[in-house]
Order: sequence, then C-alpha cells, then structure tokens
Amino acid sequence: MRSIGYRSAACAIMVAAMAGTAARGQEASDAKARDARTDQAVFKTINLGVQLYNTGDHYGCYRLYQGQVFGLAATTADHASLATVLEDGLKRAEAQGRWDLRATALRETLDQVHAVLSGKPKPLWDRLGGEPAVKAVVHDFVALAATDPKVDFFRGGKYTVDAAGVANLEKLLVELISAVSGGPLKYTGRDMKSSHAGMAITNAQFDALAGDLIAVLKKYKVPQKEMDELVGAVASTRKDIVEAGRPTPPAPSMPVASTGVSLYQRLGGAPAIKAVVDDFVARAATDPKVNFTRKGTPTEWPATPENVAHLKNGLVQLITQTTGGPGKYEGQAMKPLHAGMGITTAEFNAMAGDLKATLDKFRVPAKEQQELFAIIGSTKADIVEKP
Repeated sequence: MRSIGYRSAACAIMVAAMAGTAARGQEASDAKARDARTDQAVFKTINLGVQLYNTGDHYGCYRLYQGQVFGLAATTADHASLATVLEDGLKRAEAQGRWDLRATALRETLDQVHAVLSGKPKPLWDRLGGEPAVKAVVHDFVALAATDPKVDFFRGGKYTVDAAGVANLEKLLVELISAVSGGPLKYTGRDMKSSHAGMAITNAQFDALAGDLIAVLKKYKVPQKEMDELVGAVASTRKDIVEAGRPTPPAPSMPVASTGVSLYQRLGGAPAIKAVVDDFVARAATDPKVNFTRKGTPTEWPATPENVAHLKNGLVQLITQTTGGPGKYEGQAMKPLHAGMGITTAEFNAMAGDLKATLDKFRVPAKEQQELFAIIGSTKADIVEKP
C-alpha cells in the first residue's frame, strides 16, 4: 500500500508539473498575442501622427503620441526594456522648446517600442543611439572636417560659414543621416548633386571626408557593423558629390584607401554586396555564354536551391574578404575549386560582362567597379583552363 501511495504521489506531481508547463505556455502565447495587438495600435498611432505632423498640426501630433506613450507605460509593465525607453522619451520630449521637436522625440520613442514589440531588428538610427548620439557625432565630424586640409572644407576661401551656418549644416546632416538610417527626421535640404554643384570636390577630398567620419565614429566606439552601414550610405553619395572630370586616384595595390575607407565600405557593405551577388547569379545562370551549370562537361553542377544558396554565400564571403570587409572566405582556393570545369576565356569574359551589367544596374561608381574588376581579373589564371 505504501508503494502504491508513493506512485500516486509521483503521478500527482507529474500531472501538476505538466499543468504548470501548459499554463506557462498559454501565458507566453497570450503575452505574444497581447504584444501583437499593442504593436498594431502603436503602428496605427504613428501613421496617424505622421498625417497630423505633415499637415502642420505639430501640437496635435505631439499630444497623440504623448497619450499613446502614457498608455504604453501602463499596459507594458511586464516589458522591463520598454520602461526606460518610454521614460527617456517623455523626458526628452518635455525638454524640447517646440511642438514639432516634442512630436519628433516621441515618434522616435514609438519607433523603438514598435521594434521591441514586433521583434524586428532596430533600424540603424536606433542602433547608432538616436538623435542625441547622431548630433554628437555630426558636431565632432564637422569640427574635424573643417580643420582637415585634405578636405578643403571652405573650398580655398570661396565659402565662409558663421555660427548660424554651422548650426544649420549640422542640422541638415543629422536629418540626412536620419533619412538614410530609418530615423524619424525628414531631410529638408537640397539634393546632394545640386547642393555640391560647382564645389569641384575631388575623389581624394571625398575620401578624406569619409576618413574624418570614420575617425569620429571610432572615437564614439560605434560598432563595426553600424559603422559599415553608415559609411556605406555615405559612399553611395559619391557620384553626386564628386564632379565628373576630376582626376580619380589610381586603384591601390590593396583594396583599402589611405584614409581607411575600404572598397567593401564604398561598395555599400554587406547589404549591397548581397544584393549584387543575388542579381549577378540570377543573370549568369541564364546566360548561355557562361554555361553556369557546366552542362556537357564531367563536372556538370546541379543548380538546386541549396547549391545556389551555398554558391551565393561563398561569393559574398569572397568579395567581402578581398575588398577589405570584416568577413572571411571559408571556401576552397580558386584553382582547385574550378579544376576540371573546362572554363574558357570566352566564358570567363561573359561572366565578367554579366557582373558589369549588375554593377551598372546598381549604379556602382566607375572607380569602385575598376577596383573590383582588378581583383576579379587576378583570379582569371586560376579559373580558366588551357585547352
């Protein structure tokens, strides 16, 4: 009888434990559903506030966002990470002297809440630290660039900037960074091409400017990933800032400029390289001049989704490593990798033509294309097999 009693007690404990696990699972499911509903409400509030703001009702937008933030503080108490975000957001908003600035501060706060509740990665703007951090970076960057002779900030004395002009420049730069990094501020300045027309900015001066930005980002200990994304966004403006006809520095023997701005960064970093590889592989795979699957050879290659994904990953790694990026190529060396494929010079050239078409599609500047093709050309001897 005693052993039966023990077994009964054990069964009761197991049942209770299973019931507790089920209850916790239900609680987690309920919490997830609640977060989804809250996130939907936040998303709708943001969009409604945008409509008010864009019609000039900055006060109404601010009050709408303020009410939403107050409500969130009461309904998301189980989210410890949100408590600080909401409290800091309200403090920053109250410290502003204008309704539009208060609305903008709370919009940034709601964007952070949306990122947490939706489970989506934070935009670059938030990962940089939001408006306070970006303002600090921009302030130091302008001060450094203005005293850098390699930049020629005042264009040989052609331009003079007083305190008000510097303040306006910094404001526009903060807005611009917000616009390209997923922030809430709208860029109110002129487009890059027209605002730099006639300044005769050279590639070397652009590189020096980018080097100053990198120096400031390092000073503030911005992580490499965020630094690469921001510098990549800056690099994409080169074609609109550097004027045609200006001398382009020769490609260095290593794909890193003297300023520390690598080809990887100037290409746009990981997101841009992945996009280029996706488009290039799709283009080459349908080009009969390339014979992508090596049909009719002993090394015919099945283009399964798994094989294609593996190939793309290898290409991204290879381009990243050879252009000065943070990744490492983990595949085989070019010669053993392509041994027996019977790739001809004509097929190699056709592949290079497909890559050129992709780079042109993404408007990669001529200088960066030239450097990338120099790297690719150096692999030709290991890829093309003699008849």
